[in-house]
Amino acid sequence: MRRLTRRTATLTAAAGLLTTATLLAPPTASAADELKLSGYDVVAAPGSAPRFYPTVESGTTFWGKVVITVGTKPMTDPAGAGAGLPAGYDSRNNSCTPAAGYTGVLVCDGVPYQQPATIVPSGAADATLYWGFAYMPAGGDLAAAVKEARSAGSLPADGRRGTGKVTVKSRAHALLNTIAFDTPAVPDGGTVRQQLRVHANDAGRLTLRFGRADGQLFANLAVRIGAITTGPGATCEIHYATLPDDVPNLACELEPGDHVIGYALTGTAGQYAQKLQAHTRYDIYDLAVWDESDVKLVSAPFAVQGRTIRPSHGLIARNTAGTLFSYSGTRSAAAPLSGPYKIGSGWQTYTALTSLSPLKQGGYYWADQKPSARTRGLGDVVARDASGTLWYYDRQLVRGKPFAPRVKVGGGWNVYDRIDGAGDLDRDGYVDLLARDKAGVLWLYEGTGSLTGARFTARVRVGGGWGAYDRLAGGADLTGDGRTDLLARDRAGVLWLYQGTGDTTRPYTGRTQIGGGWQGYDQLVVTGDLTDDGRADAVARDRSGVLWLYQGTGKATGPFTGRTRIGGGWNTYNHLF
Repeated sequence: MRRLTRRTATLTAAAGLLTTATLLAPPTASAADELKLSGYDVVAAPGSAPRFYPTVESGTTFWGKVVITVGTKPMTDPAGAGAGLPAGYDSRNNSCTPAAGYTGVLVCDGVPYQQPATIVPSGAADATLYWGFAYMPAGGDLAAAVKEARSAGSLPADGRRGTGKVTVKSRAHALLNTIAFDTPAVPDGGTVRQQLRVHANDAGRLTLRFGRADGQLFANLAVRIGAITTGPGATCEIHYATLPDDVPNLACELEPGDHVIGYALTGTAGQYAQKLQAHTRYDIYDLAVWDESDVKLVSAPFAVQGRTIRPSHGLIARNTAGTLFSYSGTRSAAAPLSGPYKIGSGWQTYTALTSLSPLKQGGYYWADQKPSARTRGLGDVVARDASGTLWYYDRQLVRGKPFAPRVKVGGGWNVYDRIDGAGDLDRDGYVDLLARDKAGVLWLYEGTGSLTGARFTARVRVGGGWGAYDRLAGGADLTGDGRTDLLARDRAGVLWLYQGTGDTTRPYTGRTQIGGGWQGYDQLVVTGDLTDDGRADAVARDRSGVLWLYQGTGKATGPFTGRTRIGGGWNTYNHLF
């Protein structure tokens, strides 16, 4: 009997679909057209649904029915010893008809999609199920066909009768297949050999892929796998040579026994340092439940050596319809932003909108990360609606949803004509907020870091005279001293720098002039580090819709280099932050 695997689509209709015309073919059809059937053996996992129906070997003519017998003993007893399924197995007749007066006997019209099946219990122990089949001509003797099917294991298979076997291997059995990892570090631009030591209790298919370890920053990495070595009883091939892209890199067919599978990992010169893990799956089943049956094992994190990854930063933009788009940082000064990626709608209801700190890349997590201490400082957002209510949007690391549902901060915020993120002014790990009232007084609201209580402490007066400015932009360290700074543009177009002190009782030093001519911009955002040089940058949009990059220098005397054009068309947005 041939072994059918789930990788080759067991018993598909394409294996011999019988049409209505074929079923009605006259019994005088030529012998060459007679349908030839055969049984097969499969290994089934708990929770899977093995079928008990022969596969079509050849021919087209079918005039009659197929009698199927199922039991827990080989099909060698015409009396049906062990007939029927074990307790807990859920029989699915699929249009086949149970034969009256018999246990474990079904009569089927022969169409492949009518195949009888059973659901193996999810907690099934090791077991073996046997089945037999016999062709019964139209008007044939059911009792004779049942005896023939139950005896098929002791009779020659002739295309009209045969047997099959379903071997159920429990989860405990599957876990007897083990893998140990030898995963030394990958040098920067060099090669290292790693290996898997596999105890294959059963024949099976091994797949290997690589992923980033939990909690890291993401950066592009190109490590290549090659130079595979194996021993007897193992056949391996590379499916994808570059990692880590979370796709299978290596697949091996293994016979029972102990195996050592070696491979080389080669890094790229100048690569980023990261922690990777080897992920293996071992599949011993022909019929399985996807993502549940395979034995999955993961190595301890191992190092890919190289330069330190800095967090990438990005930008959020709102269009006139109220749709938010995010632009991810690329770490390249030549093209610092990629996107846009739609992240939400309905934001046109807000009259003020700001990130409390620059939009920042979070750690790479296998599971989506809800708001927590891990997500603080990644760009929480506050928004004021037309009634003066302020709302807080916690940043989260959830696919397609960068912000958690909003939380009400409180009312009365329409007394302010500007609301701007301040970053972590006092370096306590929590982001703060600036608000300017209509008299020109600037107020500081310190963040509490709470996810359940008040988001800010009572306001503290920073000082008066801030009505002289029509733009404020802050949230990041522009001068390289580890303290969060603030940019302010006066109504004559002169840009001023207020250096942070780290002391919330006097959060800024006196101002320093950066330069004039900034009145040509209608949007100004301190973005954080867009160019991967460790210095905070800024972007500004001119009134024709062109966005410009100002690379940071980390120096208070001249915090930016000359501008670089990012691109046009940014006037489709009414707010950048």
